[in-house]
Amino acid sequence: MINKDKIERINFLARKKKAEGLTAEELEEQQSLRAEYLEAVRANLKSQLDSIEIMSPDYEESYTEEDKTHIAEMNEKLAVEYEDAKRKERMSITEAGNPRKPQGEAGKMMIERMNESHAEMTAWALDKLDLKPTDKVLDVGCGGGAALKRLSGRIDGGKLYGIDYSEVSVEASKELNKADIESGKMEIHQGSVSKMPFEDNQFDAIITVESYYFWPDLEEDMREVFRVLKEGGTFMLIAEMYLNDDLDEHHIEMARKFELRNLTVDEFKALFEKTGYKETKIHLKDGKYWICVEGKK
Repeated sequence: MINKDKIERINFLARKKKAEGLTAEELEEQQSLRAEYLEAVRANLKSQLDSIEIMSPDYEESYTEEDKTHIAEMNEKLAVEYEDAKRKERMSITEAGNPRKPQGEAGKMMIERMNESHAEMTAWALDKLDLKPTDKVLDVGCGGGAALKRLSGRIDGGKLYGIDYSEVSVEASKELNKADIESGKMEIHQGSVSKMPFEDNQFDAIITVESYYFWPDLEEDMREVFRVLKEGGTFMLIAEMYLNDDLDEHHIEMARKFELRNLTVDEFKALFEKTGYKETKIHLKDGKYWICVEGKK
């Protein structure tokens, strides 16, 4: 059971890791405590949902106007509490899994969640990517491999590549795309965006989903992506948020908590132009903070 002492220990280890690093024993303890904490969060959420009683519509005829108003207010309150509980669970999973470099069991759980939570945004962006079936495509920071799997349906005769510097992410991506890897249609590499094991002008298209936040040296890493992209090829950067005046508290807190790089639209344009892209397109999603930036080499 998670108690006050364990929560304080989790926070202590997190502070120590950031300040000076942890020993192997402390890293193992941290992952164990985080996994236990996540289970407690999930159990609490389930308990809240189990306590909700669904009333049959047959009772509606006996409701007074006051009853109906009260029920509507309660439904609204429960909906808000449910969304808040889900948001807290997602935040806990992300914190335990370490989005900068997923590791351990908590990292695996986080990757699974991200494959699901980023699916709609990834589909929205990739629909804008002009691909030929024979293209050679790279996913930088491929995470759990969901974007590569989606792209696989559009590639026939070409080849897909993924690279990620997290061993846990590489394993997850390989597992999800096992059939394509065995057939030779796909390769997954462990490595850094700062120094990729690919030749110059190799890829027709390159994508990155939710990873630029953590690139070690953004300008230099952008040039490394540019190096391996063919002349006339497209680099697509996809992110869940960009810096703007309307950004909500949840995303602001996420950026602060996980030290996420967060650019404005103008900063994205300037970055792509400085890297050398001949043409830059910015796509924003109505009702969301999503951004998709396309650069044509």
